Amino acid sequence: MSHAQDPAVAASVPVAELIGLFPDPAALFDGDGQLVVANPNFEAIFRPIEQFIQPGTPWSIVLAEAERKDVLTAKACGDLRLVEELLLLQTGDVPTVDTVLSEETHAEITLTALSDGGFAMRIALGDPSETEEREIEQVMAKVLEACPTSLTMARIGDGQILYRSPSATELLGKGMNSHDHFARREDRADFVTTLLPDARVDDMRITGRRSDGSEFPAAISARLIDYRGEDVVVYSILNLTDEIAMQSELARQKDLIFRAEKMSALGELLAGVAHELNNPLSIVVGNMLILKEEELDPAILGRVDKVSDAAERCVRIVRSFLAMARERPLELSAVSPAVLADTAVDSYLAGAQETDVDVVSEVADDLPDLWVDETQIVQVLTNLFVNASQAIGEAGVGCRISVQAGTGNDPGFLRLIVQDNGPGVPPDVADKIFDPLFTTKSAGKGTGVGLALCNRIVASHGGTISLRQEAGAGACFVLDLPVAADA
Repeated sequence: MSHAQDPAVAASVPVAELIGLFPDPAALFDGDGQLVVANPNFEAIFRPIEQFIQPGTPWSIVLAEAERKDVLTAKACGDLRLVEELLLLQTGDVPTVDTVLSEETHAEITLTALSDGGFAMRIALGDPSETEEREIEQVMAKVLEACPTSLTMARIGDGQILYRSPSATELLGKGMNSHDHFARREDRADFVTTLLPDARVDDMRITGRRSDGSEFPAAISARLIDYRGEDVVVYSILNLTDEIAMQSELARQKDLIFRAEKMSALGELLAGVAHELNNPLSIVVGNMLILKEEELDPAILGRVDKVSDAAERCVRIVRSFLAMARERPLELSAVSPAVLADTAVDSYLAGAQETDVDVVSEVADDLPDLWVDETQIVQVLTNLFVNASQAIGEAGVGCRISVQAGTGNDPGFLRLIVQDNGPGVPPDVADKIFDPLFTTKSAGKGTGVGLALCNRIVASHGGTISLRQEAGAGACFVLDLPVAADA
């Protein structure tokens, strides 16, 4: 049979003309895997093995010779054999083979199944540098998607967001304008003003804002770049909430350690001073008592009373020093908060002079027992009552002191609250009131030992005492004390 009458050849003529119009190198293989036709661009690529780029050459021979003559890499040929097998198995989509040709031209080779059981081979050519850039972009995209840092890219002019990492979306939401990330307009103004001169900002403190409107302390770092002819800012926002909380806790712990060390040093000093003063003061007090029994001129007796009162005050101060210096072992027991409060109120009233200040307990009887040394905690509460009463008397403001109870932040602790409606504690001294020897009382009325001793006693129980300030609400001391285990 002549070629003119061969139906296969006749059918291939229009196909050859059609495939010749393809800009990309292309070739067709029949159901037996033999080359049917290739366009000129395909023949140009395979010129080193042009004798095999003829109709009827088996696919396997084309690949073997292409590998032998380095037209295609061994890996590319192996991948193409696998792709052909996938075509025969009719598995659906098959992968594209990426490779570099001998001319160092990048190629994407695609095999497509035909209706007659054969397949078409098409080669898309490209610049290796473009491929490398594409691969770099893909890698960078993966890196950015996995980046734990909140990263955002936005136009500097209108704030339109061009890109943000998943971490940025999690922190700041899905809003499309970077202006919304600043809770304060002045923060953004300062940010832009700092950024423009040097095209960079490092760890600038701002107040950030989430998509729900909530605010948080933050640090922003940024770089100004040119992106497609526009000024674009790339920035990261770091949420400082946990860091600031940790710094605050560290400062608190450091302050507690400093106070403990100061108390220990002062305790040793005060113990020595108190013991040295105790004996001569006993002599003075004893002699004043004897003199009071004598029949003396009223003027002289008045002076004796003044000396006696001063000596008694010195005795009380010495006792306070000894109490602070002495580490008395705790005698812990389960005690009702109501009993503690009532006992402290009775103790205060028994020793208080006549006053217009009401001291009341508002602690319920059904609260769980505390695991405390009753005597020492009563001493703490009584001291707080005395301080509040003296502050009210000196300022002429207020008339009531109360002790209440409630739940604290820790379920293992119960909160006692001593509140008055007096003048309160001045803000500039609020941080110092628990320091040893610090006092706000007028000369001759305070030693600065009381609150320091209260702090020491409460801390020895594993609890805390703090001052809570509210405008116009007087002073409020909060004690968190441990609850008894079986409460």
